[in-house]
Amino acid sequence: MSLIWFVSIPTQAHLLNMTRITLQQGPNQNITMTVVIDLTRATGGGENYFQLVQSASPILQQPILDIAQRIQTASLIAINEQVLQLNLVSVNLPQNMLKEDFTSSLAWPMSTFVFDAVIPSDANPIETAIVKATFTSKFEFEEPIALSIQQAAQKRGLNRWLVRNQQSPSFDLYAPTTSLEKSTPNVWAEYLWQGIIHILPKGWDHALFVLGLFLGARRMRDLLLWITGFTVGHTVTLGLAAYGAIEVSPVIIEPIIALSIAWIAIENISQPATSNMQTSTWWRLGVVVIFGLMHGLGFALALKELGFPAQGFMSALISFNIGVELAQLTIIALAFMILRRWYQNKHWRARVVVPGSAIIACIAISLMVLHIY
Repeated sequence: MSLIWFVSIPTQAHLLNMTRITLQQGPNQNITMTVVIDLTRATGGGENYFQLVQSASPILQQPILDIAQRIQTASLIAINEQVLQLNLVSVNLPQNMLKEDFTSSLAWPMSTFVFDAVIPSDANPIETAIVKATFTSKFEFEEPIALSIQQAAQKRGLNRWLVRNQQSPSFDLYAPTTSLEKSTPNVWAEYLWQGIIHILPKGWDHALFVLGLFLGARRMRDLLLWITGFTVGHTVTLGLAAYGAIEVSPVIIEPIIALSIAWIAIENISQPATSNMQTSTWWRLGVVVIFGLMHGLGFALALKELGFPAQGFMSALISFNIGVELAQLTIIALAFMILRRWYQNKHWRARVVVPGSAIIACIAISLMVLHIY
């Protein structure tokens, strides 16, 4: 089953030409929105884009004004639920680039649109000024949208990747910087702990998956290889989902996670004891990486509920992931300590692997049924 069926990131977009939008609070109760955008599709192709850029006073050309209007219409920037009125300030087109750059598949000429909006008078420093941004389905430009909300005076900010119709997290322009936001060590410690407890005890389904890998390993190096593959898989999707580049409903992802646990457990039982060890090792690695991608989306659901600090986003994401890995290694270490007397025993498979995997499979199948129905 392909991951692409379940994610919302557009396949036609490139990360190098994704739209970049910055919202910055100015000194005079105003918000400046800077949009760095690829106009190749909006102008009907690279050659048209180049011709428009070369024309006299391109900012006064109707196509540019139309594009600016489309950006304004599709950008819902709200403060305290009040949508701001955006006014075009300037346009900067890539006029120093060659025609080949506009038609090449390896170069993406980016244009910059700057808009300005006045913060409502009732949003003053005494009260809260909650900023939210949504780019509707009318935003027919490249995705993902890399959004940055900046409060320059206090050097605070929020960074997310969004897709169309996805609302950004709330950001309070006037909220005081918390101790957690000020201290990177505190961010690391808090989200490291959150990563641990999202496996033990909250993420017991992920713990069952790791136990299934432990029971299926005939050699410790195989187990370490699989855990590494699982880590790579869930790190990729956790990072993308945390930035908003991928969004998956729990209704879809939770049954798939349960299926992954059942798959590993049933494979442990059905795998012949005399099968080619090298073949089975690499087969399982591929399976584990794919399921790791799914589990990363599950971790992202937990992070969405937890939220991120406005400052220290990357520190929080990395430390959360490290916490997850520490919890996984703890599960393996505990399992080995408890079952080490049996690990090299000739009855290991019959008395530990098969019954243990059968229990895990039954739990996982029951969990999958509950999630579906």
